[in-house]
Amino acid sequence: MKVQEPGVHLEVPGRALIAQASERIKWHRQMADTMRRELKGTLPRGDSEAGGADWKEQARRTDLEVRISDHLEYARFLSFVKESIVRTRRYRLALSDLT
Repeated sequence: MKVQEPGVHLEVPGRALIAQASERIKWHRQMADTMRRELKGTLPRGDSEAGGADWKEQARRTDLEVRISDHLEYARFLSFVKESIVRTRRYRLALSDLT
């Protein structure tokens, strides 16, 4: 007798997972590039003439640096996952795997 598992379970071909990972890698790299461009447009460290606005500029710079790093790290992780997937294999995913 087959036991029914609760929740959503999907069988997904490896090629579909590879395609999805490729799109997410591309998105994360694009986001990092967009943030790099914004970072280049911010004032250099310590060169603010705005006085009180300097802390806001530094906070934004720090936020961008962290977010760029996070996007690139996730793109590297997804690249590893993508390279580990077998194109012809089917993978069983739960709903929690898709979030």
